[in-house]
Amino acid sequence: MFSINDSNFPCIPDSITDTSSDDENIIITLSDDENSTDTESTGSYESDYDYDTEEDDLYDLIHNVDSQHFYSEKENDKYYIGLYHRYYTPEGNSLLLLSTSVSSPIFFSQSYDNINNYLYYYGIVRIPNHEVQIMKTHYLPDNTCTVIVKTFWLRIVQRRWKKIYAIRKTIIKQRCMPYNISYNQIHGCYPFQISTLPSIRGMLTSY
Repeated sequence: MFSINDSNFPCIPDSITDTSSDDENIIITLSDDENSTDTESTGSYESDYDYDTEEDDLYDLIHNVDSQHFYSEKENDKYYIGLYHRYYTPEGNSLLLLSTSVSSPIFFSQSYDNINNYLYYYGIVRIPNHEVQIMKTHYLPDNTCTVIVKTFWLRIVQRRWKKIYAIRKTIIKQRCMPYNISYNQIHGCYPFQISTLPSIRGMLTSY
C-alpha cells in the first residue's frame, strides 16, 4: 500500500491550492502523434491497463489528495492539465470535451506515466492512446465544457529550438577556429556569418 509519506509519493501539503489555471508554462515530453487522444472509437479498452494491480493504490491516493481539484467546477477560459475525449453530436459536429484534469502540484509530484494512467482511470471515458494535454476550457451556451488543445504550441517550440540549438553549436564551433579568433582580436567582432548567435527570442516569428 502507498501512503502520503511513501517514497513513491513525495510529501504533499495537506491543503493544496488549485493553481492549474495559472500555470501556462509547463513542459511535457510529447510524441509526434498529434491525434493520439482522438477517441473516435472509445469502445475498445486497452488490455494493458487492467486496473487490478498494486498501482491502483497509488492512483487512488493521487485522487484522494487531489480531490479538491477533481470535484471543483472548472472555470471558463482557464488552462488545465488533463485529458479530453472527442464527442460527435447528433448533427455530426465534433466537440472536444474535458474528460478529467489534475492540479499542477500533483502533476509535478509524480512521474508522467503515473499521471497519464491516473487520468485514464479516473476519466469520464477510457481514452485509447491517451496523452496528457494542456487545454483551455470554453463553455458553450448550454454549459457544456469543451476544450481547446494548446499542447501543440509546445511541440512547435521544441522542434524549432532543436534547429536553433544545432545552429548555435555550429557557430560556437566555428568561433573557436584559430582564424576566427584572430579575426575577432583584430576587428573586435567575428566574421559576419558567425557574428550573431540565434536565441529563443524571436525564434517563432515565422509562425
